[in-house]
Amino acid sequence: MARLTLEHIKGNTYYIPSPTNIGVFVDNDQAILIDSGNDKEAGRQILRLLGEQGLSLKLIVNTHSNADHIGGNAYLQDKTDCLIAATRMEAAFINDPMMEAAFLYGGFPNRDLHNKFLVAKPSLVTSVISSSAEILGTGLHAIPLPGHYFDMIGVKTPDGIFFIADSLFPEYVISKYHLFYLLDIRAHLDTLERLRNMEADLFIPSHGEKQEQVDALIEVNKGKIYEIMARIRGVCHAPVTMEEVLEHMCTLYDITLNPTQYVLVSSTIRSFLTYLYEEGQVDCFFERGKMMWREKKE
Repeated sequence: MARLTLEHIKGNTYYIPSPTNIGVFVDNDQAILIDSGNDKEAGRQILRLLGEQGLSLKLIVNTHSNADHIGGNAYLQDKTDCLIAATRMEAAFINDPMMEAAFLYGGFPNRDLHNKFLVAKPSLVTSVISSSAEILGTGLHAIPLPGHYFDMIGVKTPDGIFFIADSLFPEYVISKYHLFYLLDIRAHLDTLERLRNMEADLFIPSHGEKQEQVDALIEVNKGKIYEIMARIRGVCHAPVTMEEVLEHMCTLYDITLNPTQYVLVSSTIRSFLTYLYEEGQVDCFFERGKMMWREKKE
């Protein structure tokens, strides 16, 4: 892992650019983290950076429970006895990360899914917080951003800096991966529209560069979502299984699957199928022991 650095943004707000960006809010000589990075090594480097500034770690606020956002929790909590705050549904996965792999797989995950990309080390959420309120008297405010995951939040600091978690992905990620993970398509589209009307001096997505404005990036994200919907609906012109939809989409977007990619991409496709079903654009039925999907004719 490359050596991480601490960068000042404004006032008491800092961040650590990394594969998953980490927010830092300073309160006197104490630091509050917004997420903790990918793994133990991220946690180790975070602790080094805080120590170089004479800061002690008070609290980690996890925007959601995906492993790349909570990977440093266990190390940091073990070394500092810091508090950890998260929303109710996300807290369950942070306390018991094996639940994430089981949820994505739809059964007990095999050994190939027991990896740091899906299963972080367990850590203890000490405070379950609201998705829409000030966070534990810190001056930080939680803002609901559901869609990518169950009860994901963004965190806005008193300096007007808004850490928006995985609500927006940069254009290079979308161009490279196409099928970025989403749990609830309808909630995610609603979140994108709410983001359009939110004010901040700076928006910081978990992946990618700082943004002064997000309107253009919202359009890029929405455009890809609607493209995927149209592609999936087209695949369903004749009855197909989810696995056949997966095959078509992987061929279309040149996606090579491994165990981790399989559970992420197949789960996302199921979420798109659910959205299309609820919107009356596809039907499902059962035939010879298989669940089938087909486009609904107008």
